[in-house]
Amino acid sequence: MKIKTLSFVQHYLTWHYGQAYLDISHVWANFIWFFFNFFSIELLVKTLFAPWKRMGEEYPEGLDIGGTISTWIVNILMRFIGAGIRIFIIGFGLCLASIAFLCGLIVIAVWTIMPIFFIALIIWGISLIMYG
Repeated sequence: MKIKTLSFVQHYLTWHYGQAYLDISHVWANFIWFFFNFFSIELLVKTLFAPWKRMGEEYPEGLDIGGTISTWIVNILMRFIGAGIRIFIIGFGLCLASIAFLCGLIVIAVWTIMPIFFIALIIWGISLIMYG
Protein backbone atom coordinates (compact mmCIF):
# COMPACT_ATOMS: atom_id res chain seq x y z
CA MET A 1 0.00 0.00 0.00
CA LYS A 2 2.81 2.41 0.90
CA ILE A 3 4.68 1.76 -2.36
CA LYS A 4 1.53 2.39 -4.46
CA THR A 5 0.91 5.66 -2.63
CA LEU A 6 4.47 6.82 -3.22
CA SER A 7 4.20 5.77 -6.85
CA PHE A 8 0.98 7.76 -7.21
CA VAL A 9 2.57 10.84 -5.66
CA GLN A 10 5.61 10.50 -7.93
CA HIS A 11 3.44 10.11 -11.05
CA TYR A 12 1.24 13.02 -10.02
CA LEU A 13 4.19 15.33 -9.41
CA THR A 14 5.81 14.24 -12.66
CA TRP A 15 2.61 15.07 -14.53
CA HIS A 16 1.91 18.27 -12.57
CA TYR A 17 5.37 19.75 -13.10
CA GLY A 18 5.96 18.19 -16.54
CA GLN A 19 3.18 17.43 -19.01
CA ALA A 20 0.72 19.87 -17.45
CA TYR A 21 3.07 22.80 -18.10
CA LEU A 22 3.22 21.83 -21.77
CA ASP A 23 -0.57 21.63 -21.95
CA ILE A 24 -0.99 24.98 -20.20
CA SER A 25 1.54 26.61 -22.51
CA HIS A 26 -0.28 25.27 -25.58
CA VAL A 27 -3.61 26.64 -24.35
CA TRP A 28 -1.91 29.92 -23.45
CA ALA A 29 -0.36 30.22 -26.91
CA ASN A 30 -3.71 29.40 -28.52
CA PHE A 31 -5.41 32.27 -26.67
CA ILE A 32 -2.73 34.73 -27.75
CA TRP A 33 -2.85 33.39 -31.33
CA PHE A 34 -6.64 33.76 -31.29
CA PHE A 35 -6.54 37.44 -30.33
CA PHE A 36 -3.88 38.24 -32.93
CA ASN A 37 -5.90 36.51 -35.66
CA PHE A 38 -9.38 37.56 -34.52
CA PHE A 39 -8.39 41.20 -34.74
CA SER A 40 -6.22 40.60 -37.87
CA ILE A 41 -3.41 42.60 -36.33
CA GLU A 42 -0.83 41.66 -38.96
CA LEU A 43 -3.17 42.56 -41.84
CA LEU A 44 -4.24 45.81 -40.18
CA VAL A 45 -0.61 46.85 -39.74
CA LYS A 46 0.14 46.06 -43.39
CA THR A 47 -2.86 48.10 -44.59
CA LEU A 48 -2.64 50.84 -41.97
CA PHE A 49 -2.96 53.76 -44.38
CA ALA A 50 -5.36 52.18 -46.84
CA PRO A 51 -8.70 53.99 -47.22
CA TRP A 52 -11.39 52.81 -44.82
CA LYS A 53 -13.65 50.24 -46.52
CA ARG A 54 -12.07 51.28 -49.83
CA MET A 55 -14.04 54.50 -49.67
CA GLY A 56 -12.77 57.31 -51.80
CA GLU A 57 -13.49 59.47 -54.78
CA GLU A 58 -12.48 58.90 -58.36
CA TYR A 59 -10.35 61.62 -59.85
CA PRO A 60 -12.19 63.65 -62.47
CA GLU A 61 -11.27 63.36 -66.10
CA GLY A 62 -9.70 66.27 -67.78
CA LEU A 63 -8.18 69.36 -66.24
CA ASP A 64 -10.40 70.12 -63.27
CA ILE A 65 -8.09 71.53 -60.59
CA GLY A 66 -10.86 72.12 -58.03
CA GLY A 67 -12.27 68.61 -58.53
CA THR A 68 -8.81 67.05 -58.34
CA ILE A 69 -7.93 68.90 -55.14
CA SER A 70 -11.26 68.06 -53.49
CA THR A 71 -10.90 64.40 -54.53
CA TRP A 72 -7.35 64.37 -53.18
CA ILE A 73 -8.53 65.86 -49.84
CA VAL A 74 -11.36 63.31 -49.54
CA ASN A 75 -9.01 60.42 -50.35
CA ILE A 76 -6.41 61.63 -47.81
CA LEU A 77 -9.18 62.05 -45.23
CA MET A 78 -10.41 58.49 -45.86
CA ARG A 79 -6.86 57.20 -45.36
CA PHE A 80 -6.56 59.03 -42.02
CA ILE A 81 -9.97 57.72 -40.94
CA GLY A 82 -8.88 54.22 -41.95
CA ALA A 83 -5.61 54.59 -40.05
CA GLY A 84 -7.42 55.86 -36.95
CA ILE A 85 -9.91 53.00 -36.90
CA ARG A 86 -7.19 50.45 -37.60
CA ILE A 87 -4.97 51.86 -34.83
CA PHE A 88 -7.90 51.60 -32.41
CA ILE A 89 -8.61 47.98 -33.40
CA ILE A 90 -4.90 47.08 -33.26
CA GLY A 91 -4.62 48.66 -29.81
CA PHE A 92 -7.71 46.84 -28.54
CA GLY A 93 -6.45 43.52 -29.90
CA LEU A 94 -3.00 44.04 -28.40
CA CYS A 95 -4.59 44.91 -25.04
CA LEU A 96 -6.58 41.68 -25.07
CA ALA A 97 -3.51 39.68 -26.14
CA SER A 98 -1.56 41.32 -23.29
CA ILE A 99 -4.31 40.43 -20.82
CA ALA A 100 -4.21 36.85 -22.08
CA PHE A 101 -0.44 36.85 -21.63
CA LEU A 102 -0.70 38.15 -18.06
CA CYS A 103 -3.47 35.68 -17.22
CA GLY A 104 -1.20 32.91 -18.51
CA LEU A 105 1.58 34.06 -16.19
CA ILE A 106 -0.86 34.02 -13.27
CA VAL A 107 -2.06 30.53 -14.19
CA ILE A 108 1.53 29.26 -14.36
CA ALA A 109 2.33 30.81 -10.96
CA VAL A 110 -0.81 29.40 -9.34
CA TRP A 111 -0.22 26.01 -10.95
CA THR A 112 3.32 25.94 -9.58
CA ILE A 113 2.34 26.60 -5.94
CA MET A 114 -0.94 24.67 -5.97
CA PRO A 115 0.41 21.35 -4.53
CA ILE A 116 2.22 23.18 -1.72
CA PHE A 117 -0.91 25.22 -0.99
CA PHE A 118 -3.05 22.07 -1.02
CA ILE A 119 -0.76 20.30 1.47
CA ALA A 120 -0.69 23.41 3.68
CA LEU A 121 -4.51 23.50 3.69
CA ILE A 122 -4.68 19.84 4.70
CA ILE A 123 -2.20 20.43 7.57
CA TRP A 124 -4.09 23.54 8.66
CA GLY A 125 -7.42 21.67 8.59
CA ILE A 126 -5.99 18.80 10.66
CA SER A 127 -4.55 21.26 13.17
CA LEU A 128 -7.93 22.99 13.44
CA ILE A 129 -9.64 19.66 14.06
CA MET A 130 -7.10 18.59 16.66
CA TYR A 131 -6.50 21.85 18.51
CA GLY A 132 -9.75 23.71 17.86
